[in-house]
Amino acid sequence: RYFRWWFKKTRIEKKSAFIDLLCAVPLQQIYGCPLGGIGGGTITRGWRGEFCRWQLNPGIYNYETVIANQFTVCLRCKGQTVYQQVLSVERPSTLQGWNWGYCGHYAFYHALYPRAWMVYELPGQNVVLTCRQVSPVIPHDYKDSSLPVGVFIWEVENGRDEDVEVSIMFSMQNGMGTKEDRSGGHWNEPFTFEKDGERVAGVLLHHCTSVNPFSLAISAREKAGTGVTHLTAFNPTGLGREVWQDLLKDGRLDSPTGKSSLTEKGEVTAAAVCASCRVPAQGHRTLELALAWDMPCVHFGSKEKLHFRRYTRFFGSGGDAAPALSHHALTHYEEWERKIEAWQNPILENSQLPSWYKSALFNELYFMTDGGTIWMEVPPDCCAEDLQGPAGAGLSHLFPFLREYGRFAYLEGQEYRMYNTYDVHFYASFALIMLWPKLQISLQYDI
Repeated sequence: RYFRWWFKKTRIEKKSAFIDLLCAVPLQQIYGCPLGGIGGGTITRGWRGEFCRWQLNPGIYNYETVIANQFTVCLRCKGQTVYQQVLSVERPSTLQGWNWGYCGHYAFYHALYPRAWMVYELPGQNVVLTCRQVSPVIPHDYKDSSLPVGVFIWEVENGRDEDVEVSIMFSMQNGMGTKEDRSGGHWNEPFTFEKDGERVAGVLLHHCTSVNPFSLAISAREKAGTGVTHLTAFNPTGLGREVWQDLLKDGRLDSPTGKSSLTEKGEVTAAAVCASCRVPAQGHRTLELALAWDMPCVHFGSKEKLHFRRYTRFFGSGGDAAPALSHHALTHYEEWERKIEAWQNPILENSQLPSWYKSALFNELYFMTDGGTIWMEVPPDCCAEDLQGPAGAGLSHLFPFLREYGRFAYLEGQEYRMYNTYDVHFYASFALIMLWPKLQISLQYDI
């Protein structure tokens, strides 16, 4: 009986089964702390530094490691490049013009959701890089916690007796590593965004699919002593020598102006942003980069109704919010970290609580964002009668609340695509009650 249903759903209707027993996702112990706030989709970065799981379309997961999505370091002393390395242990068949195969013995990963740390001791260079990854998941915050962004703060420690110029290049493919990356019509463009005296620069990668189109933004914060350069487009399936040599030459990228051309069918495109600074002998400097994605309007599988994500209330639904999101993330992450530490430290510093309990309490919260979670606005033209359902007018007094805080839903499991199954929510609801009680009330209203 199940097989007949599965065959009809997947082979005749060409849809995904809401629970697929015949094509289960194989276990891979590669996943780390996901990026992104609540309800705007997530991008998971593995504990080896790879971008390896994508959940931008509500409830749909793509388990693809996109090899072009990397951080690369370049060190220069006295006007000469002395070290250039992709910060990845991979040895892929593409981009072979790059220096791959970083030795994992010199790296360390640690995560305490919603933050993660990667430490790289660059062999033979007496330089240590610490990448701090931060997402805006903040209790009782109903604005910043909805933002689809992640920030990478690179702390550079120079143990040399001479100054060193350090560049961190962030490269990103236009798409999620799926066949849609080759569908054609995608394009990239550089951008700058300045507000309140703070300036951010980077590249927008416009992914123009027919359903749920989105833009990715890779960017860096420009400040005194920090230069930001970019490469608008390159081929991530080739050797990549033009990118590598460009960075190797002077620790900068060429920063061409103007938009890239539209990709042809079968063609893939990528972009890169580079942040550079001079670190004094025995000194310390910080480089700040960000990843943002803007998929403001989403359809579910049936495509019957268009939904607007929560963050569009603050950043608009026109599909042009990625630069402003990047700027907001790079200028507010320090405030986010202070709030996260104020929330977590009383528990972490309590010696009477066991370590496994502390880990479970925080790290298992990842499902709040990575559980296919969707946080939607109530449409402006909606009224209480449109939502009241079997309860009739009995709950109509809650409608203003719903308009203020939106509607919230999450999956029972990543391979069981049913939203807000109430028996399972019974066990998870304590996290919502304690941390985002308004979302619990919103969910309860729908039930």
